[in-house]
Amino acid sequence: MTATVQVGSRKQLFIDARFFDRASGVNLRMNPPLQSPEPVLQADKQWEKLGIGGYNTVIREGERHFRLWYGAQMKSGGPQEGAVRLCYAESEDGVSWQKPEMHLVSFQGSTANNIVAPLDERQSMQGATVYIDERAPADSRYRLWSKYQPRDDEIEAGVQPGLWAMHSPDGIHWTYDEDQPNPPNQMCDTQNVFFWDDSLDLYVGYTRVHETQRRDEAAEMKLGKRYRSVGRITSPDFKTWSQPTLIVLEGDALDLEAPLPPRSMDRPQVDYYTNAVYKHPEADDAYFMMPAAYYHWEASDFPATMDVQLLTSRDGVIWSRQGDREPFIRRGLDGGPSGGMVMANVWPVLTETEMWIYYSGRGSRHNDEVRDGWNTGLFRAILRRDGFVSADASLSGGEFVTPPLAFDGQALELNVDCGGGGWLLVELQDEEGRPVEGYTLKTCETIVANAIKVGVSWQGAGRRIPTDRGPLRLRVVMRSAKLYSFRFVRKEDQTA
Repeated sequence: MTATVQVGSRKQLFIDARFFDRASGVNLRMNPPLQSPEPVLQADKQWEKLGIGGYNTVIREGERHFRLWYGAQMKSGGPQEGAVRLCYAESEDGVSWQKPEMHLVSFQGSTANNIVAPLDERQSMQGATVYIDERAPADSRYRLWSKYQPRDDEIEAGVQPGLWAMHSPDGIHWTYDEDQPNPPNQMCDTQNVFFWDDSLDLYVGYTRVHETQRRDEAAEMKLGKRYRSVGRITSPDFKTWSQPTLIVLEGDALDLEAPLPPRSMDRPQVDYYTNAVYKHPEADDAYFMMPAAYYHWEASDFPATMDVQLLTSRDGVIWSRQGDREPFIRRGLDGGPSGGMVMANVWPVLTETEMWIYYSGRGSRHNDEVRDGWNTGLFRAILRRDGFVSADASLSGGEFVTPPLAFDGQALELNVDCGGGGWLLVELQDEEGRPVEGYTLKTCETIVANAIKVGVSWQGAGRRIPTDRGPLRLRVVMRSAKLYSFRFVRKEDQTA
C-alpha cells in the first residue's frame, strides 16, 4: 500500500513527483515569468554612481504600499570604505518608485538623501536582506542581515567586518545588534537570506560558502579561484547559529562537464553567486531557490555573465533543478541594463493572480574594468500565482493518480489553465484505488477554466466531498491543460 500523504487544508504545489503514484502523459514543466524589458528603478543620484546593486528587497505592506530597500554602489571590487549603501524607496503600485529624502545618514556633507544604513557614510553594507519578523519585539520587527565593512579606523580598533545584523521598529531607523558579527567568520559576499521556518521552529539562513565539506570535482579549488556555493545555517534565536555551514548547492558533474569552447581553462565553469531562497507562505513544505549562475570558463573569467535558475525543495536542504537547468530569468539584450548580469531578489510579491519577482540587472559583465552605473536597474518579472512549476498534459491527453491523501476540508479547489481547448476531470478514489460512488469521471463537471481558484463539482453532489471515508486518492485526467496546485478547503474558505 502506498503511504498516505498528509495534506490537511494547505496548498499543494507540483514541484516534484510527490503526487504521481501513477502517471501517463503528464510531465512537470518549469514556467519562466514574463520579464519587463524596462527597469522600474534606475540610478540617478550621486550616491548611486556605480549603479543599483544586485541585492535588494521589496515588501508589500497593505494594498498600495510597496517598500524597497536597495543597494546603492559607489565603489567596486573588494570591501572598501563607503562602497555600498542601503537606500529606501516607496511605491503605490510596485512599478513607479519614489526616493524620499530621509535625512538620516550624511553623504558628502548633506542628509538630503534616501540612505538608511549603514549609519556612517564611510562604512559599507552589501547584500542586505530586510525581513519582517512577526516573532520579534516591536522595536525589532524589521531585521536585516548584511555583509558589513566598518570604517578603517574601527577595524584598526578591533571591530570585525563580516555578517552583521540590524533591527528597526519601522524599517527606516536602524540599530546594530549587539555582539557582531554573528555568526563570526561567516562568508557573506552575497545577498544573505534568512527567515523563520515554521516547519522547523528555527531561523534559517542561506549565505555564501567558500570552504568545502568534501573535495570532489565540483568543490575543487582550481587556479587559485574559490568556488562559490550556497550554504545553510540555522538558529533558534537569531543569535547562535549552527556551524559548520551546510553546503546545499554547488556545481555538480553535469555543470562541470557541459561542452565548452576550445580555449576554455581547467576550472569550474559555473558557480552560484546568490540564492534568493523563498518558502511558500501557504504550503507546509514548498521551498524555492532562484540562484544567479555565474559563467566563467576562460582565464579572464569570460564570458562573465549571469542568469537565474530555479530549484525546488521539500525541506530546504535537498534541492532539485527545474527546467533542465535552463534560465528561469534570462539576461537581457547586450548593451541594455540587464545585458550583462541578472540576479533574482528575495520575497516575491503576491497579488490575487500573480507573483512579482524583482531582480537586478547590469549592462556590464562581472569582469568589466569599467562599469557604467547608469546602465543598471531594478526589474520586475511577472509569474502566475504559484506558477513556478505545473503538471502538464498535451493535446494527446494524460492522467495521474495521487497517493492516498489525508485532508481537512469539504471541497477541492484547483489552480489550472485549460487554455482554449483543454479540459480536466477529477475522480475521487478510496485508498485501494476504487472510484467513490458519485465522484467518478463520468459525474465530474468538466473543467475548462483558466483560474487561480476553481472548485471541482460532481453531478448530484456539487462541490461537497465525502469526509467520512478516510484518505482519498485523486485521479486527474486532462488534455491541453496546466495544473499548478490543488487544495482541500474548509467551507468558510471556499470561493464562490
